[in-house]
Order: sequence, then structure tokens, then C-alpha cells
Amino acid sequence: MRRSLFTATLQISVRCLALLAAVMPASGCLPRFSPLPDQAPALRLALPNDPPIHDGRARFRQIVCMLADQRLSMDTSRLSCEQLLWHLSDEPQPILPAISLPPLDPKLRVIIVPGAFAECFPEYGMPFEDAAAVLRQNGSRIDFVVVSGRSGADHNAAQIAAAVERLPEDPAEKIVLIGHSKGAVDILHFLVNHPQEARRVRAAVSVSGPVSGSPLADSLAGVYRGFFSRMPFTDCPPGDRGVVDSLGRSHQTTWLASHRLPETVRYFSLVTFARREDVHPLMLLTYDRLAAAGERNDGYVPITDQLIPGATLLGYVNLDHWDIALPVRERLNIGGVGSRAAARQLLLEVLLLAVSEILNM
Repeated sequence: MRRSLFTATLQISVRCLALLAAVMPASGCLPRFSPLPDQAPALRLALPNDPPIHDGRARFRQIVCMLADQRLSMDTSRLSCEQLLWHLSDEPQPILPAISLPPLDPKLRVIIVPGAFAECFPEYGMPFEDAAAVLRQNGSRIDFVVVSGRSGADHNAAQIAAAVERLPEDPAEKIVLIGHSKGAVDILHFLVNHPQEARRVRAAVSVSGPVSGSPLADSLAGVYRGFFSRMPFTDCPPGDRGVVDSLGRSHQTTWLASHRLPETVRYFSLVTFARREDVHPLMLLTYDRLAAAGERNDGYVPITDQLIPGATLLGYVNLDHWDIALPVRERLNIGGVGSRAAARQLLLEVLLLAVSEILNM
């Protein structure tokens, strides 16, 4: 029954992509830009009053490489740290000798928030679900919040607030929210809209998050409102139908300019982009739309839009928007499964180690 449901849902997804291809302008109508060299410095979209980004790439790379080297020696199918992380020319030099691995803070309580339409595709599971299962066996406390897959960020912010409010009060506990894709946007809206519950949160992490929106959402918002918002999905109701509107670059930059993120929370950003040959086939259409405008991207979001103002930039990961957090390739039997699954497990563990270290400084 679940397999037939998944097949039907996948067929709907493929039809949606085909319809999007029909309504979007031909790629030849867009100006073409020469791609940046792989090691060229990263760019970011910033508003005039944004707080500065703190560059944590050198230390994050050290932690990734130490763990990756340990595991690569036991399993040669895994990705090395050089394959996993982009080394752009503006990345600071590491402090030598390398500091040993930080301990994982046992007081962390991690809550992971999924992205847009995640509720509609239960076969894919929650972000980092496979990696979280391993860490849970070692004592980590990791939970998930199921938010509305087709609603806007303010609607889902209330759902996150309710989940935080249900947690037992523990002054020693350090609540860390991790948002994949739109989940990161939902978290930021929660922190602003629900200050009482937000006071319990110590850190917020964006993984491939369209923090400043995505130009794709601006171009598709009208199409979604007019047609796709009314499509039936067995596993997710239409909600407030605001999912795509809340992902638009015009919407999110306006929201960021008019709302101040709470200073009691530490912010972290993990950014993704990939070469075209490494992107999932179902994302090639959207990848090419962004690449035609000169955007380094992960298939859905340009790297310029993935940084929380004032956050610590952890790194640029060489994975696409799905591979960083979801087992889509496993479900569709597409190659490269083993190394990407191992990468998800490694990256979640390193992310928690890096956050632990900074929160305890």
C-alpha cells in the first residue's frame, strides 16, 4: 500500500515538474553567464544593516577532516573531506596544529524541522533521519517537528512554538533548532513571532536554507497559487497555501529588513552547491534556471541566499539540496547512494560537535 502511494506521489511530482517546464520561459531567453571557477570566492546577498557573518569554515573543515579520515580508513566508499567540502579562495587558513575533536555536549536537545512539501512525501522521511538514528543510539536527544508542508512560514512558526512549549522545562538544557530548506525559514519566523518560547532556544542552524528566499519561488508563486496549491495530496492538506510565497526572495528580504532576529540565539549556516553532473536528475530543470543567471546553487537555492545574518558560516558542502539531508537517491535507486548516506551521518555529527564547541566557549 505504501509503495503504491509513493509511486502515485512520485508521478504527481514528475507531472508537476513537466508542467513547470511548460510554463517557465525557455532557458535560451535568459542571459547566459560564464560559470565561476570552482575555487572563486563565495558571494552573499546582504541587506545594508545586516550584522556581519562570522567565518567558521576553517575549524569546521578540521572537524570534518578528522572524522572523515577516521571513517575513510574503515570504508573506502565514503567521501573524503576534500570531496565533501568546497575549498573557496576566501576561506581562512586553519589554525595549526589542529585542535582535537570537541566533545558532544550531552545537554543539547536537537529539534529538526523539515522543508517545504516534506509532509507530502512521507516515503523520504525527515531530514537527517538516518543519521539521527545512529546518534540517538549513542545518547543524543534528537526530535523532529512535523510542520505543514504547504503552508507559509508564519503558520509553521506557530507549530514550532507549540513543539518547544511542550518540552519539559530544564534550565540546563540547550535547545538547538536545525532547519533543512524552508525549515530554516520557519525557524527564523518562529524566533521572531514567538519570543516567549524562543527564549528557551540557544542555537538555530540553517542547512540549505533559503534564508533570503530564492528567485525560483518568485517566478513560480503565481503558478503555484493558480494551480498547484489546489492539487490533492494524500498525505498533506493544502494548509494556508502560502508555502511558495514565503520562499520568494522579494518576500524574505523584505521580512528580514523589517524584523530583527533575537540576539539571545546563536546562528549557524551550512551552505550547499554542486556541479550539474552531481545534482539529482529531478532538479536539473531548476538547477539550470539558476545557473543560467550565473547562480551557484544546489538545485533549488543559490548560495547567496543561504546565510542567516550574523550567523557563523560553517562551510560550503558539495552536495545538492536533497542529498545533504534526505535519502531521495535510495528511494529512487539512483547511484552514489552509499557515499551520500555516509556524508549525511558525518555532517550531522560534525554540525552538533561544532555547535557544542561554540556554545561552550
